Amino acid sequence: MIRMGVSILGWGLLVTGVLASAVLLVLRQVTELHSWHHFVIAAATFIPLLWIPVLVGCVGLILVLRARWRLLGAAVLVAAMAVFVVPLLPQGEREAYPVAVGGTLTVLSLNLQYGRADLDEVAQLIIPDVDVLALQEYTPGFEEQLAGAGILEQFPHRVGSADTDASGSMLLSRTPVEVAARTEGTAFENLIATTTVDGTDWHLGVIHSAPPQLGADVWTDDAAAVGRLAEPYLEENLLLVGDFNAIDQHRTMRELTAGGGLRDLAARQEGDGPGWHPTWPTDSWIPPFARIDHALATDAVLGGVAGYETVTGSDHRALLVEVAARI
Repeated sequence: MIRMGVSILGWGLLVTGVLASAVLLVLRQVTELHSWHHFVIAAATFIPLLWIPVLVGCVGLILVLRARWRLLGAAVLVAAMAVFVVPLLPQGEREAYPVAVGGTLTVLSLNLQYGRADLDEVAQLIIPDVDVLALQEYTPGFEEQLAGAGILEQFPHRVGSADTDASGSMLLSRTPVEVAARTEGTAFENLIATTTVDGTDWHLGVIHSAPPQLGADVWTDDAAAVGRLAEPYLEENLLLVGDFNAIDQHRTMRELTAGGGLRDLAARQEGDGPGWHPTWPTDSWIPPFARIDHALATDAVLGGVAGYETVTGSDHRALLVEVAARI
């Protein structure tokens, strides 16, 4: 009876693991499927967790095999896990580093979740080096809190909008800032503004693309609008930060970075350690599993995401982005 129970459990794990792995592999390779339905988009969010169903399937295989073959099953398990673990290990030092010119630009980006983010915790993240705040789901109530705390005096220049729902987006800057372009017809505010920091001109974008819940078509169209927004500035010092409502493997993010004009500053580079930093959800019993908050930049920009910080009241992690212009 025990042997039969083990066999039934093994087959259950094996079939479940194989089917789930197959689904995620297909979604990783055939990104056109992501635009079919928001359920497909949600399923594709788990692509970075492909190792879990693979592990489940391998354990099931070990349980199904006869005793003398289980060593082979264990070898398959070790090999499968190595495929996922080895790319996360440090690869050694880079041989050469590009050279930056001028000072750095530091941006703090955070989705405030309807303005509910804890102001004191946000204030603690605003170190003296922070030049710009890029805030999504910016509300009039949160703006009042910023004013009461004296933060608006530190960042007297701002462009964007405040709204009582999720559509408000705002750039708060220590230096004068001017709107260069806005998207039209998107669910939330997306804009690019210009500013000059330490003699270097920057194009900064605060991005909040539509979530899948609004429909696959809206999700796809919003991301395409962000791409069109950025296109005229791909030869400039351009930095886009915010809630893109998509992981790297989603169709929309792949299309944004496919042409080479934009690259993900949070993507793991040679010589780095583990580079998977999920940013959502942070306000749930479910651990964060999706990195949907990004920093995209042109080749003219050097740097990366220096830190990911959890803020009470928000369901997103804050991103602290430090960049410089390339010579």
